[in-house]
Amino acid sequence: MNFDEIEVALEELRRERPRGSKSVHQPVALLWAAQRATKGEPRVAPWHDARGHLAEIIAAVGDRADDETVAARVLGLRGSPLLDFHFRTSSPLERGVRADQWLDERNPLLGLSDGAYRTLAGEGALERFAEIAVDGLPKSQGRLIREYFGIFAGFGEVPGVPEGTMFENRAALVERRVHINRQWGIVGNRERGAESVVVSGGYEDDEDYGDVIIYTGHGGRDSSTGKQIADQSIDDTGNAALVTSHVNQVPVRVIRGPRKNDKHAPSSGYRYDGLFQVEKFWQRRGLSKFQVCLYRLVKVAGRSVEAQRRDNVLLLPAGNEQPGRKTSTVDRVTRIRALSQAVKDLHNHVCQTCGIRLAVAGRGYAEGAHIKPVGQPHNGNDTADNLLCLCPNCHVLFDNGEIVIEEDFSIVSDYPNSGFLRRVNGHEVGVENLAYHRNLFPKA
Repeated sequence: MNFDEIEVALEELRRERPRGSKSVHQPVALLWAAQRATKGEPRVAPWHDARGHLAEIIAAVGDRADDETVAARVLGLRGSPLLDFHFRTSSPLERGVRADQWLDERNPLLGLSDGAYRTLAGEGALERFAEIAVDGLPKSQGRLIREYFGIFAGFGEVPGVPEGTMFENRAALVERRVHINRQWGIVGNRERGAESVVVSGGYEDDEDYGDVIIYTGHGGRDSSTGKQIADQSIDDTGNAALVTSHVNQVPVRVIRGPRKNDKHAPSSGYRYDGLFQVEKFWQRRGLSKFQVCLYRLVKVAGRSVEAQRRDNVLLLPAGNEQPGRKTSTVDRVTRIRALSQAVKDLHNHVCQTCGIRLAVAGRGYAEGAHIKPVGQPHNGNDTADNLLCLCPNCHVLFDNGEIVIEEDFSIVSDYPNSGFLRRVNGHEVGVENLAYHRNLFPKA
């Protein structure tokens, strides 16, 4: 089975989805199986093992993850040339019998078909596979799924585009997905943040110091003269996107275009100059006396346009029971944020220990705190049952043993708290992880 045949099979599955369907179950199951191939893992896994992984991914990207729904929709792939169900003993699924019960009794082996597995294992074409698999889903949901599996979804470094890469024009930037708009200087939105910005001297209040850029937001310019003729609004799409990037601490790609008398800019064309953190944002009267939105962009630590250094950083794939390490150029981008974000969204960014909900520029702010620490020597899982939604203060206190949670979920702390760990449906906290944390701080 070559990739063209895989693509045809994926397209056929997409056409079979009911019109308007937003179900992620089948795309997630296919990507779970495809990733096993590209990682060199065994082609098939028992349903009892696969079920938990699939349910966690599906829940994290916002779809129904109860046993019956997951089983019924994944079972709908039976007979597809892409996915194999190997039954030791099998009989038809009778009317009235729950799909999850039927699969649990038989515990089939589940995975890519042999031909699809060999093709993906050889080509490593997971990104292309994912692009087709999520086609037809809402864009936000498709991106979240791609992020969960560690596949480029618009943020961070673009695969195959190293820092310093030159582009002839805006069209070339769009073609390589470095900056996907030919006119706008900011790509992104309020909900997800900014993917990329172009620095090319379009606004008179821009200041470029190399590893630090004072970047002017968009809006208020006369399209014919380029002069600022009106105030900018922090709520405009691009400006709001950069605020969200600041709140979520996700770096943005910076592309420099030609700018007269600027030693940091290319003489012609456009150059990808790496990832920058949105350190601060503010508003003030600009040189033309109109209100402008300003952002201090700071080069991600330890990297410059002239010399790129690669670090060994922790990769936290959401739902991974064995978080591993991989070489990457940016820690905050290579961390797969989908699970942590889903937990925080589920709690509406309300701290589980003190009950406070912080907001920055109208956006809820909380932190995903691991209960049993990941990495050596603790080797905690990066799974939902090992995460808490905490405010920054409680996160620091929890990590240092000033807050511990008893088996009955009561809170032990000298600091203000709500008495018991606040819980919500859909987020089960692992009592074994809480016990491990308590044992780290026995004096508590």
